[in-house]
Amino acid sequence: MLHERAEPGPALREGARCAVVANGFAGTLQRAPGLLPQLEAALEQAGFSIIVRPPPEASLDEQWRLATEARPDIVFALGGDGTLRALAARAMAQGVTLALLPGGTMNRVCARLGLPPDPVRAATHYQPGRTRALAVGFVNEHPFLFQSLLGRPVRLLRFREMQRGGGAAGWLPLLRATLRKLLFLRRDRVTVLLPGGARLAGSVVVVTAPPPDAPPAFNLEVARPRHTYSRLRQAWRWFRGRLAEDPDAEAATAERLVVIGRGRALRFSLDGEMMLAPSPLRFRLRGDALRILDPAPPA
Repeated sequence: MLHERAEPGPALREGARCAVVANGFAGTLQRAPGLLPQLEAALEQAGFSIIVRPPPEASLDEQWRLATEARPDIVFALGGDGTLRALAARAMAQGVTLALLPGGTMNRVCARLGLPPDPVRAATHYQPGRTRALAVGFVNEHPFLFQSLLGRPVRLLRFREMQRGGGAAGWLPLLRATLRKLLFLRRDRVTVLLPGGARLAGSVVVVTAPPPDAPPAFNLEVARPRHTYSRLRQAWRWFRGRLAEDPDAEAATAERLVVIGRGRALRFSLDGEMMLAPSPLRFRLRGDALRILDPAPPA
C-alpha cells in the first residue's frame, strides 16, 4: 500500500539499545580508521546505548548476524548507497529499524535525509525519538533506496572499483571507458511501459525513488541522444541530477512501470550496484517497506 506521507512510528526512548554495522571497505573508513570510536562516542552522547560492536572487517552478513542476535532497538548502518541498500534488504526481511549514516563513495540516500557527508557529524542529527517509514523501490524482488539506471552505460559501473584507493590515476580507466561509451554508444533501445498504455523509449532510462514526504511515485527520465554532443550533455546533466531539463530527454512520474530491452536480459544498476536480470523488469514502489529513525538537525 502506498502512502501520501510516511506515517510516524513508535518512539525510541532514552538509552535505546543499538548496534553499528559498517562497511569496513568503504572509502570513509579506509581513510579514517579511527572514525568508529568517534562515531560511537557521538551516539552515546546523543542518548543511545551500544550493546554490540561487530568488527567492521567482517562481512556484512556476519556483522548483521552479530548485531541482530543481540536484539537491539535499532541498527545504525554506515556505508555508501550500495551498502545501505544491502542492509535495508536485510532489515526489511526481519522487521529491523535502521538509522542511516553516510560512509561511502556515493551518499545520496543520506543526503536526501538532510545528513552531512561526515559520519560523525551525521550521528549528531540522531537522538532517541520517532521512527518513520521510508519509501523503497523494487525491481522485481530487488529493492533500491535511491535510483536505478538502465542501458549500456551501466557497464561503466564495473570500472568504479578500479579507482578506489588509486588517487587521480585510478580514475583514468573510468574516464577512458566513459568517453568510449559516450562517443561510440550503439543505438540500443530500452522501452518503458507506463500505466494507461503510454510508452517511452530511449538509450538510457533513469528511475528515481521519491524523496521523503514526496508523493508516492517514481521520477522517470529517458535519454534519447541524437549525436555525440547530446550524449556528453546528457551525461553531465544526469551527474548533476538534472537530466529532465535536457531537450533530448523525456520525464514522467509513475507509481509502477515495466522496462523492456531488445535482448533476453537487461543490465541495470540499483543504487550504484550493477545487476543483470531477464527482460522485462517490473518496477513497483512500497511506501511502508522500511522503518528508519527520523534524523533532525542537532540542537
